[in-house]
Amino acid sequence: MFCAAPKGLAVEGYFYSPDERHATPAALAIENWLSKEIEAPGANAIRALLEREHLSAEEAHAFFRFVAAQMQRTPVSLKRTTDNSAPVFQETAEHILKHHKEARANIIAEIKATGATEAEIADVIRIMDEGAIEVTPTREFALASALDLWSIIAQELSRMKWTFGEIDNSDEDLVISDHPVTIADVGGNRPAPLGIKNPNIEIAIPLSPRVVAMGHWDGPICYATLVPGTAKELNDRMLSQAHRFSYASFQSKEFLVRAIRLHGTGPKVRTHRIRFGDQLMIVSVFG
Repeated sequence: MFCAAPKGLAVEGYFYSPDERHATPAALAIENWLSKEIEAPGANAIRALLEREHLSAEEAHAFFRFVAAQMQRTPVSLKRTTDNSAPVFQETAEHILKHHKEARANIIAEIKATGATEAEIADVIRIMDEGAIEVTPTREFALASALDLWSIIAQELSRMKWTFGEIDNSDEDLVISDHPVTIADVGGNRPAPLGIKNPNIEIAIPLSPRVVAMGHWDGPICYATLVPGTAKELNDRMLSQAHRFSYASFQSKEFLVRAIRLHGTGPKVRTHRIRFGDQLMIVSVFG
C-alpha cells in the first residue's frame, strides 16, 4: 500500500504496441483517437451524471462507448481473450501438424532449406507426431479482437437499464482498480456464464468514490441512493477482479488484508472439451 496522486496510476506503457516496450505509429494513433473520441466525451458525460443531469443522446452514446472501452482496454480483458482462444489455436495446430500431409511437407522443406541435419529434421517430425508444441494467440490478435468487439459491447450497453447510485452515508467509499468495470451474475439461482447477454448480469463502474453506475437488463433507469452494504459488495467484487492495482481514497490495514485475500479470486475462463465420436468441440466459459 502506498499513497500517490491518482493521475497516471495503472497506466500501461504502450498498451497497444505488440511488445509493450516501443511505441509504434499505429499504437500512438489508437491512443490519440481514444483520448479524443472516447475519454474526453466520456469524462464530460460522467460530469453530467455526477450532477444528476439528463443526458442528451450524444452524451449517453459517449458514456456507453467509455464504459465499453474500460471493459476492453485492460490487461485482464486481453488475458481473457487469450485464454478463450488459446485452446482452439492449440488443438488446430496439433491437428494440422499430425494429419495434414501438405503442411507437414512444407514445414520439413523449410527446415531442410535452413541446412538442418537429419537428426534435427527427425526431431521436428517427432514433435509433430506427438503434438509436443505450444501455440498461443499473439498480443496483436488479442488487441485486434478487443477493438473489434468494442462497438458491439457499446451497443449492448446502450440497451441495458442503468441506475446511477449514490452510496449510503454509512458505507465506505468505493474503490477502483486497473480493471474498473466489474461483472457479476446476480440472479440468485445457479450462476450462468458471465457475458453481457446473461439476463442476470450486473455491470458496475464507479464514477466517483460515492457514485456508481450499474447496468442490468431489467429495472428502472434512474438516479438513486443505494441500500447500506452495497459499497462493500461492489468493492469486494472490484478487488477480486483486479489485475495488479486497486485504489482507495482511504488508508486501512483491514482493507489491505481484504484486498490481498480477494486478489485473484474473481471469475476465470474455463475450457471444456466435448467429443462426439471422432469430432471435438471446444467450449470456453467465463465465470
